[in-house]
Amino acid sequence: MKLSFHPGVQSDVNAILAYYDEQGGERLADRFYEDLTARFQDILEHPHRFPFYLGNQVKRRIRLHRFPYLVLYRILPDRVRVTVVKHEKRHPNYGLGRR
Repeated sequence: MKLSFHPGVQSDVNAILAYYDEQGGERLADRFYEDLTARFQDILEHPHRFPFYLGNQVKRRIRLHRFPYLVLYRILPDRVRVTVVKHEKRHPNYGLGRR
């Protein structure tokens, strides 16, 4: 199985990296990115392991280990599609319309 990304995910990640780079420097932004990519790998290895998001029977979520962010994704027949990376405090409906 492979991982694919909604085009909005790149914007999500770029904004988060810019924020952490501004607030804590390049090392903090790098740590965020390492945490994020590790969670992408977890999704690839065990896509069914993580819970559905807010009772939605299509989208699943995984939390980053060291940062307050969620990755929402859906399992398709031929791949796993990451649809949004968002802060845990962001409105629950943010990104749900992404396919």
